[in-house]
Amino acid sequence: MNNYIRTITATFGLLFSLNVTAQKKQVAKFQCTITRAVKKAYPASVRMWGFDVQQNQRTSAQFSGVVVSADGYILTAAHTILPGKNYKVFFPDGRECIAVALGKIENKETPGIPDVGMMKITDKGAYPFAEMGYSASLLKDEPCISISYPESLNQTLPTLRLGHVAEVKNEYGFIRSTCRMEPGDSGGPLFDYHGRVIGLHSAIDVSEDMNFEIPVDLYRRYWTALKSETLYTSFPEETNFVEVDSLFPQLQKESRQKALHPDFGIPKLINACFLITSILKGQQQQIDACLLNVKTAGGIKKQFLLSKNTMAGEEAKFEMNGTKIPIQVIGKDQENDLVLFALEQHINGGIDLNLANADTLKIEMGKLLYSMTPAGKVMRSVLGSRLFNLPKINSQPYLGAMVVYNSSPVQFSLIKEGSPAERAGIKVGDELISINGKMIRKANEFAPEILKYWAGDEITFEWEHASGKMSKTFKLDGRGQSLSNHPADKFEGGKSERRDGFNAIFTHDAAIQASNCGSPVFDWEGHFYGINIARFSRTTTVVVPKKTIVEFVLKHVR
Repeated sequence: MNNYIRTITATFGLLFSLNVTAQKKQVAKFQCTITRAVKKAYPASVRMWGFDVQQNQRTSAQFSGVVVSADGYILTAAHTILPGKNYKVFFPDGRECIAVALGKIENKETPGIPDVGMMKITDKGAYPFAEMGYSASLLKDEPCISISYPESLNQTLPTLRLGHVAEVKNEYGFIRSTCRMEPGDSGGPLFDYHGRVIGLHSAIDVSEDMNFEIPVDLYRRYWTALKSETLYTSFPEETNFVEVDSLFPQLQKESRQKALHPDFGIPKLINACFLITSILKGQQQQIDACLLNVKTAGGIKKQFLLSKNTMAGEEAKFEMNGTKIPIQVIGKDQENDLVLFALEQHINGGIDLNLANADTLKIEMGKLLYSMTPAGKVMRSVLGSRLFNLPKINSQPYLGAMVVYNSSPVQFSLIKEGSPAERAGIKVGDELISINGKMIRKANEFAPEILKYWAGDEITFEWEHASGKMSKTFKLDGRGQSLSNHPADKFEGGKSERRDGFNAIFTHDAAIQASNCGSPVFDWEGHFYGINIARFSRTTTVVVPKKTIVEFVLKHVR
């Protein structure tokens, strides 16, 4: 009987092992499929804006598009262009050229539908282009890829999002995908998993899964008519024949095999993420943190909690098995918004962080990732960018003062009501002497000096008032959230308050809520990639990579 039980157990173990191996092979195959598609599609995905070639200046907001022929035909959304107008085109490889808007279709009876627009590069040359697919051959739940340029990021390179076709054709004739969009993505391409253009970004609704795409077959059907610089208020009479997709049988077969949505098993990580509570601005604040296992230079094993600095306040505690345990800050990195807490007791599990090997992971667009929360929730995503710097825009400190242009000594020209400057007692006409002991002699030195600081920083101003020399130490304010009524600003949880001013970060498309920043990010094989540091926008979560984390920890671990 015991031999029988042992045989059954061994057989079960073997079957489980074979199943895990098969699953890994399936995920690896899907990863290769996505990587190939991105490599094929990426070079032709372009950023654009209106351009006055006579004045050599920009004339519109940015939008996206895709080049679909070597001689430079571009597909985009009708609502981004005006026939006959010029536009500047930017390729990911740094190439720039001029294009003219050709035809667009905007039906009078259905404003915003079908939103079909085409352009043509006027500069002679051979351009990177993407293959056009067929929207008629789309299948529900088929994987799809977005490569476009969200305006809020304002980057010269596009970001990637991975999703699936939620509806092949909705009531308005659009494809609906789960690849998130926001302003700036309009006109950008949606690709199938073979790297072919299947749709163009048109519009969104509040739900993050409501992203509407113009079917590429409309461009095929009206190709000849769209070559004319014409605004069509109904579908053109002249049409082209749309052939049948030669890959359709293959797409159907792959869909039946259900190999295109591998639900990759999560490596068994125990206690990788914890919840931290603290008091911030007089209120209780919660934020995630990841548990790091570190071996010091002397060979001693230590544990730390790593989280988002601007979301961790006083009286910090972490929760374990329903108990809140006090923790002490041992290091902060304001530039990267990181905070490190020491742990007095040992906790099983965590993430092993090798301080001797910081830069082994390749930051590659299309890499399958996942994030974890303290509750064990897993959020799958795709690595969406290369490493890049995200300038301090929303995170700029607020002083509430302006100075006279080119003045020397530097004279204040405007003090805003209720601002830190007004509360400090600075008046219009006062002359600035120094900031934190640094002499400010010219007006053009003022703004760059202020931008070195962050909201909440304490600074000392010295200035000359009518009654004599003044000095005051006070705190800078933050600029606060600037939200619009656009659906792009209505996603669950909203944007992180500190979401920019980072160097060497990357993005992914997980819908991380602002309170889940500080949570760890892994690739599908279980390699630690970094921590979620900010929900930047509807499409984008920002990650501080492992290399930066190792450099930070090294400064504070002895």
